Amino acid sequence: MDPLCDALIEEGIITAEQLQEIKDGKRAGSVVLEILDTLSVDEEKIVSVFTNRFGIGRAVLSDILPEALEGYSEKSAFKYMSIPFDRDGGLLKVAMVDPLNFNTLQDISFLTGLSVIPYAATRGEILQAVNTCYEISSELSTVLDRIEAYDEDSIGLLNDNPHSAAEVFQTGGRMDVSGEGTLSAPAIKLVNLLFNEATGCRASDIHIEPGQKKVDVRFRIDGVLKTHMEVPKWLHSALVSRIKIMSKLDISNRKTPQDGSIKISVKGNPVDLRVSTLPTHLGEKVVIRLLNPERGDLELRDGGIDDEEYGRLKRSFSQPQGMILVTGPTGSGKTTTLHGVLKELNSHETNIVTIEDPVEYELEGITQVQVNEKAGLNFANSLRSILRQDPDIVMVGEIRDKETAEIAFRASMTGHLVLSTLHTNDTASTVTRLLDIGIEPTLVASSLLSIVAQRLVRVNCKHCLEGYRPDDGVFSLVPGINSNARFVKGMGCKRCNGTGYNGRTAVFEILDISPAIKKLILNTAPESQIKMQAAQEGMKTLFEAAAEKVYQGITTIEEVLRVISIDGPGEKTCPVCNTQYTGSDCPCSESSQEDDCSACGKRLDLNWKFCPYCGKTRKPYKIPEIQSLMRVLVVDDEPGLLKMVEIALRPLTLDIYTAQNGREAIEKAFTIKPNLIITDINMPVMDGFEMIKNLRSQVNTMFIPIIILSSRDAAEDMLKGFTYGTDDYVTKPFDYPELQARVKRLLYRTYG
Repeated sequence: MDPLCDALIEEGIITAEQLQEIKDGKRAGSVVLEILDTLSVDEEKIVSVFTNRFGIGRAVLSDILPEALEGYSEKSAFKYMSIPFDRDGGLLKVAMVDPLNFNTLQDISFLTGLSVIPYAATRGEILQAVNTCYEISSELSTVLDRIEAYDEDSIGLLNDNPHSAAEVFQTGGRMDVSGEGTLSAPAIKLVNLLFNEATGCRASDIHIEPGQKKVDVRFRIDGVLKTHMEVPKWLHSALVSRIKIMSKLDISNRKTPQDGSIKISVKGNPVDLRVSTLPTHLGEKVVIRLLNPERGDLELRDGGIDDEEYGRLKRSFSQPQGMILVTGPTGSGKTTTLHGVLKELNSHETNIVTIEDPVEYELEGITQVQVNEKAGLNFANSLRSILRQDPDIVMVGEIRDKETAEIAFRASMTGHLVLSTLHTNDTASTVTRLLDIGIEPTLVASSLLSIVAQRLVRVNCKHCLEGYRPDDGVFSLVPGINSNARFVKGMGCKRCNGTGYNGRTAVFEILDISPAIKKLILNTAPESQIKMQAAQEGMKTLFEAAAEKVYQGITTIEEVLRVISIDGPGEKTCPVCNTQYTGSDCPCSESSQEDDCSACGKRLDLNWKFCPYCGKTRKPYKIPEIQSLMRVLVVDDEPGLLKMVEIALRPLTLDIYTAQNGREAIEKAFTIKPNLIITDINMPVMDGFEMIKNLRSQVNTMFIPIIILSSRDAAEDMLKGFTYGTDDYVTKPFDYPELQARVKRLLYRTYG
């Protein structure tokens, strides 16, 4: 009896009698396959025999290299119940049901002309890999047709080093490198096709996302992700390797994130590509940001700013010193606005220096510095050095910490005009954010000139524009909208790829720092008072500015709801307790918030101890004690999702706060002390897993109940979430009643 049969009997997988019976009726082939066809046995136990008894490696078939399959047909895979999955020079790694079958090893070696290294795998794993790798779907046929049809000469490499270019592009600087031995020609052409089509449809990002059986390629167009094509799984490794080679990344490193860049020309137009890779359990995900250097030629007036807003902003950036902040979430056009301001300020008489991460648009006549964290060149260090370069105007790409903020604010007080960005929801919350990170109120009040909050909304396609009536449910979500106005939207055509939108425009909320606003900042007044004062001074909120564009037919109510958070209908904010209420009276007080002098009848500030008009003393207003609501912090980088969760939780009468990344959420957890946190997983700056891990490691936050609300429904993600300390896990899209029930249950279980 051979060693394999002895091992199978000793492990209890099969008896000697069963083995003899199988041998008596055995056809030519593998004993292992005969056992699997005849008996009901656990395949994993057989694999364990090969790995433990005979030292054969366990095959991992989640990421099969396309070059490994060259010369090995689907018919051979089924015939020998095996599949090659990796190739190293003249060695071919093959996953087999029976890796000790010498005849099969000889046949495979003869077919491929390579030396075979056998690995063990179950029959189910091999069959799944065969179906995935050899399946040529109609979608793939379409992709291949597109690859053959596109013009290869439309894409070229931009590189200052021609020798380096020759190493990557071996056909005179073109993207086609079909002569490379390590990559398949379809993958090379597919990368070129993606770049060509992405620039053609004005995509800002390309997402290459591996799945179980296919790879999704999505483009972000006008701020919205849309699936562009599906690619077979077997092309994934070659696709990623091709992009890594072009961006000079380590193709052998698949376990750690990497960042790189590429400069290309598409139909004669230069395009900068910023590449980011991220290892996942299904392979590496790649995101490519497309930056068009020519967009640096855009004027400030081209971004959607109206005459009144432009005049208010110009008054601020015409000042010789001070600070102007542009706020909003990632991708809201902050950098474009700042570059538009810099273009207006640029002249031979001014020295302008910027610190950016990365440098997105090259501006003629302006010194631009790119942050390099690995070399120790961060925003704070760069800013210190720049201030020794005799600048008139400084732009700091982003204020991320207290150190950078303090240097920037002090620079704005010493004869420099400083421009920067911050991640906040609106203008009033920017002041709170600055105070929260530790900037002194006196520094903020004396330095700030204006704060600009902005969003980008999609523009109606003018080629398919028609009148329509929004749903009544939409009107109920939008307070103060004129339901009798004429509403239009794009119905979808070839020009807009059926979306109804073509391009984007900016919506602005500009807060000028007037003497009254400065006083509120010095007194660390709540956001609500700053908002009320700004409104009295004529500031248009983001929603009001967006509503004007709806009335003008530029965009739609649905698009405004997707991008901008809107307060509930008719809500006011009490200046005493900071509670939102409707009607004339705040629920925290028995009397109206209208407070007048009893002697002369003049309107008084609630904090005044005497009337400045007649001199009569008054009793200080006593802030009533009120029962606070449960506070819920919702964390997600999508404003539309934040709005959906807020709407879903309205019936529970909760105090809802929002954050757009894990770092911001941790800061708010210490200030607002939430009773519950609802968080997404995929977020910039700090993801949900890292945020939960951080919260659970600190005494002040370790007992806050947490619900993960994510579109990732894999068992591995759920297990990871519960391991880090989440109390519940809800998948998107979510059901409103279900989320309400889970929130109520968790709050009751925690607080009674």
